[in-house]
Amino acid sequence: MAGTGKKWFIGCGIGCGLVVLMTAGIGTVGYFGVKRFTDRTDRIEETFDRMDAEYGHPSEFTPDIDGRITSDRMGIFLAVRDDIQPVQQEVSGLFRTLDGTGDSGWIAKAKAGVKFIPSLLIFIEERNQIMLDHGMGVGEYQFIYALAYYGLLGKDPSDGPGFTVASDDEEDEEENWRWEVTAGSKDDEEETRAKREREVRRFVNRVQSRVLANQLEALDAHVGDLDGLDFDIWRAELADETAAMDRESLRLLWEEGLPRQIRESLEPYRDRLDATYDDMTSILEMGLVEHE
Repeated sequence: MAGTGKKWFIGCGIGCGLVVLMTAGIGTVGYFGVKRFTDRTDRIEETFDRMDAEYGHPSEFTPDIDGRITSDRMGIFLAVRDDIQPVQQEVSGLFRTLDGTGDSGWIAKAKAGVKFIPSLLIFIEERNQIMLDHGMGVGEYQFIYALAYYGLLGKDPSDGPGFTVASDDEEDEEENWRWEVTAGSKDDEEETRAKREREVRRFVNRVQSRVLANQLEALDAHVGDLDGLDFDIWRAELADETAAMDRESLRLLWEEGLPRQIRESLEPYRDRLDATYDDMTSILEMGLVEHE
């Protein structure tokens, strides 16, 4: 999709009818519409390049060695969450319409289908720019997101619309994402959620297992005491969790319970974190966040 050959969002199939509608809708906008579409993808590439230059790949992020998340970083994370709310809610509304949970008449679905890809592009562009403006990289954002929503608040990684994010090749290290729609029966909905949960877990694990390994390496290189923590106990906890993440490909980080200092870092912000969670767009937060 992007002119530089980098892979950040590949494919969008939303059922044959809506694919046709989206294609037809994009086709009617003519040269200037296509140019705006291309210009936006170019701007997104520029923001990704800036993020790569400033923060590196998400898997290169190294958390503080004591496990704590400082109040200033939590403040920045929450500011990013607040600023992306308008575009997040717009995309969430499109998901709900296409999923049949919002205004789900045929005309509404057709309009949502036409707006779907442009709205996703706007979401990605604005999210990247907001992070850059606040001074936070994708790696740190993902790390705090996973700890806060999956760890502290126990949000369901299968949350989302009747779309499932799936890899074209589950064995491929560099996953190519596509979108699918399933039929509306209860069995299909359960299968969709189960499939989505596997994919989200696999994605989170693939990145966060490396992040924890970075943290453990930095801890081992540290000389001196850790304020209020027993070095040996914390080191053993972190080593065990890093090994478990590496061993279990569907494991979320600290799945059996957050360490005390991490929970204490997040707990004061529980209500604000919960207020900014959106079950429809959570898959975007943890899926459309990296490119190569």
